[in-house]
Amino acid sequence: MIEKMDRWQLEHKVAQIVQTLLGSKEVSTETTLLGQHGILDSVTAVALIVQLEETFEMSFGDEDLTMDNLSSVGDIVSFLKKITS
Repeated sequence: MIEKMDRWQLEHKVAQIVQTLLGSKEVSTETTLLGQHGILDSVTAVALIVQLEETFEMSFGDEDLTMDNLSSVGDIVSFLKKITS
């Protein structure tokens, strides 16, 4: 599924997932999701990972659950593109 989507489509879909989890808050590709200034708490972060796995029919390994891969919509999209190329 990811292979058939361009970057914009992936960004839009990931942003939609985050917005749904947050109750429709605006999210850009640069919005900080995780960390000290992130908009997601730990429970919502886990829900995001589960939703990404279900939506994109993939699975995160323990080594994939890093701030570099998950700290923003843009980082998530870059990670998804990397694992499918």
